[in-house]
Amino acid sequence: GMTRSQHFFTIAMRIDARAMQISGNIEFHLFMDMRAEFMWISFKMTPKQWAVATDTYNNRLEEKNSANGLKTVKKNPQALLRKLGEIEVLVMNHVAKSDF
Repeated sequence: GMTRSQHFFTIAMRIDARAMQISGNIEFHLFMDMRAEFMWISFKMTPKQWAVATDTYNNRLEEKNSANGLKTVKKNPQALLRKLGEIEVLVMNHVAKSDF
């Protein structure tokens, strides 16, 4: 289910708040696998590439969730962009500290 703030956001913005974030193991691991497969780098991605990446991600997420009997909330491109930004910062921090 949704938190109260997610429910409020959904009503106010007319978009499911869960579409704006990648969370949970299935979503996260799919994202990381696709990031490696397609070599996503945030500053090299065009809006069209984000749209294609999001469509591909949503299709694969639907397949995984369907196989596990779960419902899917399709992601907004912003969710992928934000998650990629988070991951890139973590990677840069590990590289800067030589913490592999």
